[in-house]
Amino acid sequence: MRALRWILAAIGPLAFAAGLLAWFAPAELALRWFGDRLGPVRLQGVSGSLWQGRAEQLVAFDVALGPVAWTLERGDALRGSVRGTLDLSGTEVRARGAFARAGGGWRLDGVRAELPAALLAPALDIPALGLRGRVVVDAPEAMLRDGLLVGARGRAEWRDLGVTGAANATLPGVRIDFGSAPDGAIVAEMNDLGGPLDIEGEVRLKDGAYLSETRLRLREPDPQLEEALKFIGQRTADGGSYLRIEGQLHRITP
Repeated sequence: MRALRWILAAIGPLAFAAGLLAWFAPAELALRWFGDRLGPVRLQGVSGSLWQGRAEQLVAFDVALGPVAWTLERGDALRGSVRGTLDLSGTEVRARGAFARAGGGWRLDGVRAELPAALLAPALDIPALGLRGRVVVDAPEAMLRDGLLVGARGRAEWRDLGVTGAANATLPGVRIDFGSAPDGAIVAEMNDLGGPLDIEGEVRLKDGAYLSETRLRLREPDPQLEEALKFIGQRTADGGSYLRIEGQLHRITP
């Protein structure tokens, strides 16, 4: 019994000290503990605390996106329920939203992001053309599991869409409405915002694999657009183009 009392007496102060450390944990110390769990994401110049911190630079897949700030709800976290917010305020890339641990994954709420269309170039795989314009994403809800997007609802707009390089052209843009399908896939419907080029497409994402099919047709004669279509996908009988892209998404966490 005496030994047990000594053990309990020792555990009490240790637990209290651990609680204090968690409550006031510096963000830099937390990063040392959990940095290897962030996968392809790195934080540089970390300051503040675990609960309210900031990094001078967020780097994802070796691309510097800008400074990011976050908050975590202390009480919920210490009870094992993680909730918080993120605010990325880069010069070219901006994003903000709330996150929470849920159902073996992460729920994202009220996500709004804006990024240059040039960042989409690797996914669209049109090497002869550079991309112009900005993409704005509004996703009221999304779900991540095992580092992959498994559910989402919202829309995105590629505004002032333009291509440069082997050909040059400018369009009003494209709107993409996306949501979760009954089979567990995320399906996105794509339509143009007007102008001389008719754009229709669909993107399906399931289990980390994606398939995108897009058809582009001229509504009216346009020499610049006609030249640009020569470098996009396969030419069709009506003088348009058919672009098919498939691949696998990278996990954003290990």
